[in-house]
Amino acid sequence: MDNKKQHILIIGSIAFIVICAILMVATLVWEAMKLDRQKPLIAQAQRDSPPPAPQQTEDYSEFQPIMGDDDRTMVLIPGGFFQMGSDRGDPDEAPQHPVFVSRFYIDQYEVTNASYTRFLKTTGYPKPFVPVFDDDLAKLMNPEQIAVGMSWDGAAAYCLWAGKRLPTEAEWEKAARGETPRIWPWGDAFGVGNANIKGKQDGYQYTALPGQFKSGRSPYGIYDMAGNGAEWVEDWYDEKAYEAAPIQNPSGPENGNHRVVRGGSWAETAVNVRTAKRFAARQGRADSIIGFRCAKDDSPST
Repeated sequence: MDNKKQHILIIGSIAFIVICAILMVATLVWEAMKLDRQKPLIAQAQRDSPPPAPQQTEDYSEFQPIMGDDDRTMVLIPGGFFQMGSDRGDPDEAPQHPVFVSRFYIDQYEVTNASYTRFLKTTGYPKPFVPVFDDDLAKLMNPEQIAVGMSWDGAAAYCLWAGKRLPTEAEWEKAARGETPRIWPWGDAFGVGNANIKGKQDGYQYTALPGQFKSGRSPYGIYDMAGNGAEWVEDWYDEKAYEAAPIQNPSGPENGNHRVVRGGSWAETAVNVRTAKRFAARQGRADSIIGFRCAKDDSPST
């Protein structure tokens, strides 16, 4: 009997080792496939990064701003179709597909510490807490810097207080890339000086004041849709959400374990601040890289 038990244990151990080896190989193959899909984008980002960003020549005058209830500038995004997602990025960005989004307003800039602090003082909402940051937190706390460290609930609560809401993932991407499938908000070439990303080459180690990268504006004149602070949006995250998404005004899955975060941050590479790039984060996550901006429906009273 003892020999039989020993025999079973040996077989079980061998099976466990074999399964672990298979999982390891599968993971390596998956990462290799993922990297292979991104090689053209990585090469393009590396090739286009050294030269300084050219001055933006687009005309934004047709996108007349309004002031939101929180005294922050908003821009009207026209309704219409655009191509959402990418067939050349991560698997959860595919398939690229047409989406119709109705007219809506979105903040021209990310919410600042000054605005968020006013919300906290007015409502008594709990102050954000950043659990991990390798430097002095004071470097993120300038009143005019973007606000980071709030959970999804904190971002949604601010927007509600301001008479707004978080943008849907589709609205966010429409505002970031316009009607053409741009790789970055300004176009298909990266270029240093278009966005605040990882490193100091763009002039910032951490968060920047909103609106510092004029050449990096989206087709509608929206600032910092790539880098600076990643941004909470309304949708629950599903890696296969695009496979059966409705064409008109999609709002994501009905539930989930994570919320979608868009835009990338000051801690990301050029590839990870693309307009189609999707991140997932738990709803209660507080992080020095995540902030937000608000949206609101277009209505006769606006």
